[in-house]
Amino acid sequence: MAKKDTVERLAGGIARDFDQFLTTIIGHAETLGEYLSPGDPRAGDVNAIRHAAERAFGLTQQLLAFSRTRGLRPRVADVNAIIGRSRYTVQRVVGDQIRLDVRLAADAHRVRVDGEQLQQIVFNLAVSARDAMPDGGRLAITTANVSIAADDPRAAEVAPGDYLELSISDTGMPIDSAVQPYLFDEFDGAPERHRRGGLGIALVYGIVEQSGGFIAVDSPVDHTSGTRFTVLLPAVEHSPAPAAEPRGGRSTDSATVLVAADDATVHGLIVAVLRRRGYGVLDAPDAWQALRLATGHGESIELLVTTATSNGRVIADAFRATRPETRVLFVGAPIEEHRERFANEAMLAQPFTPDALARRVRGVLAAARVHLEMGVLPQ
Repeated sequence: MAKKDTVERLAGGIARDFDQFLTTIIGHAETLGEYLSPGDPRAGDVNAIRHAAERAFGLTQQLLAFSRTRGLRPRVADVNAIIGRSRYTVQRVVGDQIRLDVRLAADAHRVRVDGEQLQQIVFNLAVSARDAMPDGGRLAITTANVSIAADDPRAAEVAPGDYLELSISDTGMPIDSAVQPYLFDEFDGAPERHRRGGLGIALVYGIVEQSGGFIAVDSPVDHTSGTRFTVLLPAVEHSPAPAAEPRGGRSTDSATVLVAADDATVHGLIVAVLRRRGYGVLDAPDAWQALRLATGHGESIELLVTTATSNGRVIADAFRATRPETRVLFVGAPIEEHRERFANEAMLAQPFTPDALARRVRGVLAAARVHLEMGVLPQ
């Protein structure tokens, strides 16, 4: 168990370091793209860099899920888009000898789910399918809208209503009927009983359950071979996507923002993005400079952007002690043992795009103005 904990911590640490790098790669690629016209042949190269970084981000999230260093962050999501971003990683994992067939419903319901953990579901079930097809075969990933009525047999397991159905099926060896009752249990040292089960499938079950969904397995599918996992996720009403920040546009906001991020490359990106959008930016490359500005800057500071680390927490607490009107935005994600210290804080996960950063800053400042008009200071 100690060795397993060490490996999990190592995986989580590596993934977080790569998220720092990917934030700067994606951010600078998008910034560079703002200077190129759509017909510029260099625009394709910039897009290729950005897409490669986004695919690498999927790999870091799989490491974080393995390390269990992050909790669920559910939001209204487009499952089809998430699967579309995952298909290249899935194909690479299962290998060229397995044909990947992705068929997605054009009008698929949106659901409330952690998109990164949904990628983990697809990845883990794909790995299970690959192991069942050592000589090759077919892996199918499909989505469909389903409605469960009160008299539907499935209503014994899930409440009646509308659902998004995610199905992942293979043409490999079926799961032994003696194994199926234990399939979603964690691996307990009996591989002959838990074949195609273990931690990966147990993690899938946990994510689906926490998301308010339901998972079932059908094996064999055609009476002799194949396995199909079916995940049902409750549908939600359509939620319009947030308006995009104008490319290279400047904010009409004259707010002053102090930036104090731990990683120098991420820090530099945040400073550049906010200055380009018209904010007054105070650059604090280290904690000492940030704390000095907290007490010595003669004018108002509307927002502090810092890192979701112990260092960032200290800076934020110092600001709130001397400048209670200053809002705080944490970038990154706190590690599990420090998560409670960041509960109810404004957060922006890494990696993020310049547009996402600008939208989040604008939203935090807008909320601050509403509270100021009501005479309410930040907690």
